[in-house]
Amino acid sequence: MKARIPKIKAKDKKQLKQEIDILVTAALAEKEEKIHKDLTRRILKTFVYVMNTEFGYGRTRLERLLDAFTAQLEKSDTDEVYWEHIDRVVMDELKLDFGKRDYTNHGRVVNYD
Repeated sequence: MKARIPKIKAKDKKQLKQEIDILVTAALAEKEEKIHKDLTRRILKTFVYVMNTEFGYGRTRLERLLDAFTAQLEKSDTDEVYWEHIDRVVMDELKLDFGKRDYTNHGRVVNYD
């Protein structure tokens, strides 16, 4: 038995490739977002653990800390120069060494090496 597979027209190939590219890009973005959320959750858990065990922060104080932290992160979504402000306080005033400075370009964080 012979199977006949019709040829795909060049126009259809181009459209199919574009659709595949869109799906792959969306899948990669979704995976990247999941990785980012997982990493953020783990970092926050570790931070909360250290604040509790090393510095005696209790549940109420830690909840207040997490609420304030979340509010600051929400600010970072709307303030285009948020990370410059943070670097000015953390690195310049407090003299904490975080290595690189973070800069923003239209609300997105970029690093200039």
